[in-house]
This record gives sequence, structure tokens and C-alpha cells, in this order.
Amino acid sequence: MWSDANIDFVGIDFYPPMADWRDDDDHLDAGRGGPHDLAYLRANLVGGEGFDWFYASEAARAAQVRAPITDGAYGEPWVFRPKDLLSWWSKPHFDRPGGVRAATPTAWIPRSKPLRLVEFGCGAVDKGANAPNLFVDQKSAESALPPFSDGARDEVGQRRALEAVLTHLADPATNPVSPVYGGPMIKAAAAWCWDARPFPDFPARSGVWADGPNWTLGHWLNGRAGVAPLPELVAALAQRAGVAIDPGEAGGSIVGYVVDRPMRLRDALAPLLEAFALDPVERQDGVALAGRSGAAARSLGDDDLAWPEDRAAPQSAARTLAAPVQALRLRFIDAARDYQTGSVIVRREDGEGSADLDAPLVLAAADARAVAERLLAAADPREATVHLSPLAALRLEPGDRLVLDGATWRVTRVDLDEHPRAQLAPVVDPVRAGGDLDWSPAAPREVPGPPVLHVLDLPGQADERPLVAVAASPWRAFDVHAGPGVEAVRVRATAAAPATVGVTCSDLPAGPLHRFDHATRLTVRLEGAAPASRDRSAVLAGANALAVQGANGEWEILQFLTAEPMGPDAWTLSGLLRGQAGSDPAMAVLTPAGAAVVVLDEALVRADLALAERGLPLTWRAAPAGGPASGASMSQTVETWRGLAARPWSPACLRARTQGGDTVVTWIRRTRLAGDGWDAEVPLGEEREIYRVEILDDERVVRAAETTTPSFTYAAAQRAADFPAGPTGVLAVRVAQGSALFGWGAMSRTLL
Repeated sequence: MWSDANIDFVGIDFYPPMADWRDDDDHLDAGRGGPHDLAYLRANLVGGEGFDWFYASEAARAAQVRAPITDGAYGEPWVFRPKDLLSWWSKPHFDRPGGVRAATPTAWIPRSKPLRLVEFGCGAVDKGANAPNLFVDQKSAESALPPFSDGARDEVGQRRALEAVLTHLADPATNPVSPVYGGPMIKAAAAWCWDARPFPDFPARSGVWADGPNWTLGHWLNGRAGVAPLPELVAALAQRAGVAIDPGEAGGSIVGYVVDRPMRLRDALAPLLEAFALDPVERQDGVALAGRSGAAARSLGDDDLAWPEDRAAPQSAARTLAAPVQALRLRFIDAARDYQTGSVIVRREDGEGSADLDAPLVLAAADARAVAERLLAAADPREATVHLSPLAALRLEPGDRLVLDGATWRVTRVDLDEHPRAQLAPVVDPVRAGGDLDWSPAAPREVPGPPVLHVLDLPGQADERPLVAVAASPWRAFDVHAGPGVEAVRVRATAAAPATVGVTCSDLPAGPLHRFDHATRLTVRLEGAAPASRDRSAVLAGANALAVQGANGEWEILQFLTAEPMGPDAWTLSGLLRGQAGSDPAMAVLTPAGAAVVVLDEALVRADLALAERGLPLTWRAAPAGGPASGASMSQTVETWRGLAARPWSPACLRARTQGGDTVVTWIRRTRLAGDGWDAEVPLGEEREIYRVEILDDERVVRAAETTTPSFTYAAAQRAADFPAGPTGVLAVRVAQGSALFGWGAMSRTLL
């Protein structure tokens, strides 16, 4: 079958035993590293159970009676090795009907097709590598723990098993390249399993998904792929400091670790080492980490002890004066509760008082309890000093664990002077995390509807790019997209905070410029931050600014002194300053109720547009940040950015007076840049000073002229030439300042 032309690859569910580990110290694999040792696991992918030997029964497994895998008749033991993928792939296949080897091979061509590990993985359970195929599910008849497992959660063991397979695949010696198709023997592998259900909602919401409790010991990688094994975390911190530390006996893992400011490496490691009962010790190659718990490597007998002349015995015991605490409260960052601050309290029977400890560790509560119990157990007041023979003293180093008079101690100090001696402290009992994880995910986020989207092309801005207001409830960040068409939109800004937007509830008539309008009252309905009354100095400094969109699409900037609440989300604004920041052309004779209103504050964002896009109709979209510019939570509008921030402001104090039969028109230039100073003439703000003057008969332009000074003389002869029979309508003049970038600016108008 494998040689069929319609078969492109051979798929395998790959869950081989990668360990045969027990808790005692005299099993056959003792001394080979253990289920967290990558070299041990890798060696068992091409050796060990299912390759070199097998267990004929559960009794044989318990007694470790290993039967060799052989093929006495034909010398092909690989036929019976479920882990020997290389031999199966690289050798001819001979059928064995009735156990008799055929004389000719099958059509299979060695190394002709790649293999794929359709599944590989390991449960996050103690000694999971002993039987990666087993799983725990109380509702399944096939539920089982791996052999000799105590049922504790072990995410590091799961990670090491996956790393063993992946490094095995990355090694050309164990995953050679085929001379037939030019690719590796195993061309792809898929780890089991990454669940499509969102973490931590799965496994937290067991009321939605009944298999949530199985996550604790199961094969799932969700929520585990990013955990930090302690050896890698220590090595990473040391690398940042430019030093090398041998993780040594460091074990376990945490979800995260916080280093919130620059500090010495010793200070950065201290909370971590205390939490996991580790000591930095000096070894020949540098600094290594030694565990405060574990089995003793040697024992001290009478021949190792020395009897000092001033002592009644070769050893002495002591206790610290302060009694150990009875209760310990540990505060941590709870990974199972949306990273809020969590706390656990542990107690023991003896001791006095309590202590609080803040740890920069990201953990689940079950792991935090294990850390707290470890810290409480480490507060053992006992100490011992032993006097040693010179040879015995030379054999000891800080961090060693030894047996003395039937008790296990760890060496904390060795003095090699004329009276060699060692200071000892009790070992810390190992603590394993237990119990199910208490997941409490964040409340479900409501899906926002289409947001309110306004693109504001405002004058009077130091930055010429348009402002964008986005508002929605419930709020989430939105990306602002823009482009010449729907297919060409791209992100131009991200709104991180909701804008305050609304509509006018009353008509807004035209009002006076350059002074407070105490006659007009404007009622608005706003969603967002509530407006507040401010004094004159604050308003003149720029406070209480909002934009109202007129019927022509332009935005008038106005400010207000007083905001009077009129009902839910409704306010009446009075003490108005109209047409601010050069927006007076947007002030219509009457802006009807229902006009859009946007409060001008820090919630508005600048859209990143190029100058070449000025004058082009652009499609604008606001959609949830990080997602596509489409969907139910997207709003769209089409706006043309004119670059009104570069438009010259309308001249002020436009006057026309008769002088000797001529009409002299004068005005005062206004600047759009740095015009608030009173100590000198305001800057020009343009490349050169130029104005356009138009003489109007009603709305018909009868004469246009340009001048470089803020005055124009309309001579009597010009008037006679323009109106030989006299004007037919209202005679007026209007003036605009010119800009090399924008063109003619906003116009002022007066009667002649």
C-alpha cells in the first residue's frame, strides 16, 4: 500500500515511551537524568522501551524485567520496534504471511516517500514521558495515568518531551535526507494539541465545555506553550547581565516573572531562588544553582569527623533566636484570574506570628500555594556545625547534601583553616503543586457595534493632518483605515480612547466673532466625558473647545464658559466664542439642530496622510484594532482632506471709506501661526504677503486685484468703468490672504 502512486506520504500517530522512570533511587534508569533531562528523553527515542526491549506484562514492568526485542529467524528486529522509524523507512519490506518471510520484497522503495508525524505529544502529568499516549478523563473508560505517576501536574515534563521530539527531527543524524526526493525522512510534525477554543475561557468555562477539567493533566498546549521553565528563565536573566550561570538543579516553571526596574542580577534572581528553594554556589566552571531539597549524595561517618581540643564533641547544634513564623501570606500575580493580584495563606502548627511576602511571580493559585509552603518550610531555625578531617573537608562544597546521624543536611559553608569545619542547615522538604487550577477568566467582552466616526479637517492646527474622532460603547481600541478605495485602505491611526461626540439639540444661528456671545444658548447631547463650566481665563487659554459640523460639511470651532445640565447626557452651553482658530467661514447663517458635535480633547487622533493625498476623496473606516477593516464593528465614511490647517485666516477689521471720490479699503492681517503674542508684530506665516481683493455686485465679481499691502484703493475711475449705468445690486468688497501651499484663504466681506 505504501508504494501506491496516490500516496504522497506516510502518516504516523507518534506517542512512543520516552522514559522508564520511577521515584526510587535504585531503578534501572537511575542516574540517567530523569524525565526533565533532554538527553535522556532523546536517547529513548532511538532506544529503550519499544526499541531495545519491551515489558511482557505489567508484573514485568513493576519488576523491570526487560525482554530484548529480537528477530532470531531473519535478523530484522526493526520489524518489531515501533519506534524504529529510520529502519522502516530506509529498508526493503518483506511480508511475513504466517510468520514466514517472503522471498521477494514488496513494491516499497526505501527512502522513497516522506513520513509525517500526524500527531505527537505528551500529557502535562508526572512521568508523562513514561507513556505519552495515555490521558486522564474521568468520563472515559480509557482514562489512565502513566506508569508510576503520582498524578501531579508537570508542565516542564510535557515541554521537555516535545523538545526531545523536535530536536530529534532537527538533527540530520536522526532525520536524514532522502536521496530519492531530496527532503528529510520526517518532513512535518504536528504537536497535539492546540485547541481552537480561546484560552483561558477553555478550560475555565466548564459549564460551556465539559472537558475543561481534563486540561490540568492533558496534552493541551494552550496556556502552556509560553510558560518559562526555571532553567531557561535563570539563563535568560544571567545572559542579560552578561554572565553565565549553570541552572544546575533548578526545576519547575512559572508563567511569568517581573523585573520592573534596573537592578543587580543578584537582586533580580533573589525572589526566584527563594521561591524555588535554590542557592547559588561556586563550582569549578563558575556559579551553579543547588537545590535545598533532594536526596543526599554522601554521608559523614566517624572517620570524617575531627574532635577539636576545645570541644566536647565534633559537632554542635544551634537555633536562631527568633521563632519561625506560623503563617505566611504570599501575594503574587494570578495567571488564572486575568493577571490580578492574588494571595494565598499557609500555616503550620508551631511558630509565632505571621509574615507577608510580595513575589514578582506570575503563577496560578495552586503553584503559588506550593511556593508559599516551600518558603514556610525553609524557615527552619536549626543549624549545625561539624568539625571535619582535612580530607573530608576537601570533599565538601556549599550546596552539597549529606547524611549525618540519620538526618539529611545541606552544606551552607565550608571553612578550610587549621580547624576545618562545615556549617549545615536542614534540607527543605520537596513540595509539589496540587489540586485543580481555579480559573476565573475575565467577563465576556461585548461585541461593539459600528462606532461613531468623524474626520475633522480643522483650521488653526500646528499639525496639518486631519483629526479623527471614534466613539463606541462598549469601548475597545479601533484602527482608523483610509485609502482611495475600499481595496486600498490601510491603517492611518489607532484610537486608544473614545472621543466625546454628540449632536446639537437646538438651532445655532450665526454669532459675533472675536468676543463672547452671551445671547446665544446651544443645547447639545453628548456621549462621553461630561462638559464642565470654566472661567474666562481657562477658556481664553483653549479650554472647553468643541467642533460643530455645518450643513456645508465644514467644522466650526467654538468654546463655551458655562455648561448647564438639562437631562440625561444633555447640556445647554452659553458664553460662546464663535469661529475660533480661523473656522469663521464654517459659521452659517443658521446651523439646524441635529448637527454633529465633537469635543476637541486628547481622545482624538491624527491620521497619517501624505501631502499628495490632499484634495482626494478618501474612504475612511474605523474597525477594531488589530483586525481587518471590515465586519459588524466597522464604520465607513468618505471625506476629502483639504488641508484647512494651511488655509490663511480671514483678515480682520475690514473697512471701506471714501477719500476724495475714491474708496479706500483697509484691513488687519491675521496669522495662523504664533499669533497670540502682544509684544511684536505677529509672524506672516506664509512665504510672502499677498492679498486678493474682489469687488462684488451682489455675488458677481466685477473686478479682482492683488496687493502686497493690507490696503486697496478703488479709484472713482475704476468704479465708473465697472458700473457705467450704476450697480444693479448690493455693492461689496471681499478680501483673502494668499498662501503658496493652500491658495487663497478665508475671505472677509463688507459693504462699499
